[in-house]
Amino acid sequence: MADAFDFLSPKDGFLVTKANYLTDFDQTVVTYLYQPLMGAVAYSLYLLLWSQVKDVASQHQFQTHATLLNLLSVDLPAFYDGRSKLEALGLIRTYQKNGESGRQLVYELYAPMKPDVFFKDDLLSVVLYESVGEKRFIELRERFKLQPVRSQDYKEVSKNFLTVFHVQNDHLLNTPDGVAETKSLYQQKSPNKPSFSALELQTFDWELLQDVLGQRQISPDEVLRNEQRLFNLHYFYGLDEITLANLMGTTMDARDNTLNMDALEQNVLGNYTRRHAAQNKVATDSKYTLSELQKQGQQAKFNEQEMQWLTDSQRYLPVDYLNDLKQKKHGYVAKNEIRALKDLQGRYIFSNDVLNILVAYITERYEGLTQALLDRIANQWAQKGVQTPVDAIQQIRQFQTAQTDKAKTKQNNRYQTKPTKQETVPKWAQPDYQAPKETTTKADQNQVDQLLKKIREGRGE
Repeated sequence: MADAFDFLSPKDGFLVTKANYLTDFDQTVVTYLYQPLMGAVAYSLYLLLWSQVKDVASQHQFQTHATLLNLLSVDLPAFYDGRSKLEALGLIRTYQKNGESGRQLVYELYAPMKPDVFFKDDLLSVVLYESVGEKRFIELRERFKLQPVRSQDYKEVSKNFLTVFHVQNDHLLNTPDGVAETKSLYQQKSPNKPSFSALELQTFDWELLQDVLGQRQISPDEVLRNEQRLFNLHYFYGLDEITLANLMGTTMDARDNTLNMDALEQNVLGNYTRRHAAQNKVATDSKYTLSELQKQGQQAKFNEQEMQWLTDSQRYLPVDYLNDLKQKKHGYVAKNEIRALKDLQGRYIFSNDVLNILVAYITERYEGLTQALLDRIANQWAQKGVQTPVDAIQQIRQFQTAQTDKAKTKQNNRYQTKPTKQETVPKWAQPDYQAPKETTTKADQNQVDQLLKKIREGRGE
C-alpha cells in the first residue's frame, strides 16, 4: 500500500489487549474459515498479536512496530495491508494516540465469529465460497456442523443446577456486593461483524429508496433491518435506488409487507444476467459466421463434441450457456461463478463465442468455475493468441495431447526394464569345457619318488 507510511512508522509504539477470551477453538476457526479470506500475512499477524497479549500489570509497556516487522519478516506496507484485513474482518480494532514521543497504538483483539454465525453471514460466506471453491466450501461446512441429539429419539434425563448445587436463598434474592462488582468487571465487547462502513452507506440514497418503497407499503424499518444486505446488492451488481426498489417490490411478502431477502437476491441475480448479457453481446460479437467456423472445424477434423461446442458458441451468451450446462447436470449457477465470468467478460479479451468454449471446457472438466481457474486458462489462451472458438478448441486439444503424452512417458519410465549386466563366464562353467589331460614326464616322476623316499626315512620305515 502506497500510503502505509503516512499512517504508520516502524518507530511507532504498540501494545496488545483483548476484548474477548480467545480459545484453541477460536484459533481453529480462524485457520479454516478466516485464513482463506485474509491470506498468510494477516493470519500470521493475528496469531502474533495473540501471543503478544500482556497481563494487566504490563499493559503500558509499549514496543515499537519494528519488533512486529522483524518477527513477521515483512515490510511496512505488507504489515499495514494485513492489519487492514484483520480490521475489516472484525478480528481487531485499532486505537491511536498521538503524544510527544510519537504515535502509540493499541490493538484490541476479538474472537472470530462462531461457525454457525459465520456461515449465516452473506458477506463472509460468499467471499469464502469464492476463495476456496464449492468443493472445499462444502467440506468446511460439514467440518463445523453440529449434530445435537434429536429429542424425538431420546428422553432427556439431565439434572438442573439447583437440584445438585444448593445456594442460600438470601444470596439469590440479594446478590452480594462482591459478586455484583465482579460482574461489572467481566463485560466482553461483542465481536465485530464485517460490514460496510457508515461512510460507504452514505453513498446510497436511502430516502429515494424508501420513497419508492412507500408506494408498496414497505416500511422504513424493513429497509433499516436489512440495510447491509441491500447495500451489498447495490455494491456488487451496480443497482441504482429505483431498480433495487422495483426488484424488492416483486419479492416482498404481501401478507405482512416484509422483505424476502433470499428471493430478492435470486431476483437480482436474474435481472443482472438479463441486463448485462445484452450489453456485452454488442461489444463481443463473433468475427466469423457459424458456417465459416464449422468449415474451419471440419478442416481441423474436430470430433462431434467439438463441433457441437462450435454451434453452441454462436447460440448463447456466456452466462446463459453456463446456466444451460449447469441445468443439464441438475445444478445451478453460483454467485461467484457469475461474478468471475462477468469480470473476465468485462475485460473484452475474448469474444463471447470464445468465452463459451472456455465455459464448456471448464464445466466438463471441473466441478465449478472460479476466478482463479478462469484467469489461469484465459491468460494461457491470450499468450497463445487465441481469437476464435476454433483457436480455443485447438488449444484444448494441444493441452490434452500434452497431458496424455506426459502420462504415457511417466508410465513408460516406471515400467521400463533396466539393461541386464553381462558378466564374463569362466571357462570351466562353459558347456563345451573339457578338462586338460594330465601328462607326467620321467623327470617329474623321479622328483616325486625322491620326495616319497625322504618321507619314509623320516618316519623310520
